Amino acid sequence: MASTQNSDLVHEDRVQKALEKMKAELDRLDPNAKTTDKTGWQERKSASTRLALLNATMNCLAEFGYANTTTQLVAATAQISRGAMLHHYNSKSELISATIDFIMYQRMENFYSQIAKLTKKQRVDQGQGVEIFWNSMSEPQFEAYLELSVASRTDMELDKVFTKGARAFDQFCFDRTTEFFPEWDDQTLEKQWLAQDIIACALEGLFLRKSIMNTRTRRIAVRDYIKQMVRLLRT
Repeated sequence: MASTQNSDLVHEDRVQKALEKMKAELDRLDPNAKTTDKTGWQERKSASTRLALLNATMNCLAEFGYANTTTQLVAATAQISRGAMLHHYNSKSELISATIDFIMYQRMENFYSQIAKLTKKQRVDQGQGVEIFWNSMSEPQFEAYLELSVASRTDMELDKVFTKGARAFDQFCFDRTTEFFPEWDDQTLEKQWLAQDIIACALEGLFLRKSIMNTRTRRIAVRDYIKQMVRLLRT
């Protein structure tokens, strides 16, 4: 029992340090990260405006799609004048580029903050990391991500920006694996990558088929099977 408790404490300390490290790495993508009580009013206002624009763009992408997400629509959604928006992002391309980074920031922060709250039993035996990933797909961040992914297939300019951001996100997630999932410490890099790819590919495919697989029982059965595959891969 004492050994188990010590192991859990070591893991909690490790996760806390990983969260602090991750936050420092992600701060560059957060418009409000560098503002403090001592930050000047104008700088705080600029950060607040950028945050409103990025959130508005993300929500417009999720609700209206890439083609219909215009700078006029974003400005109206954010309740900011188009002139003020152009002061921060002078084109749709620049706004979308910043939003891609912002979406990745939101997804990573939300996912790992929830992973850090899991007990060892929830994480290792119950595979709750899979459920957290699945639930994250109902958020605007993933819907916007999916819309950009589809649009990038036929838009060369968007593809360059989106693919770069998506690959960075993929690598970032992989680099966090052993920090938040210590049970993978003794596995090869190939196995760790395979586990991440199985989860991402299978759940994204399941999400796309959600309306076709119109019973909750079928969707749960698929997720349970994904957990079994990952558990077998590790053991």
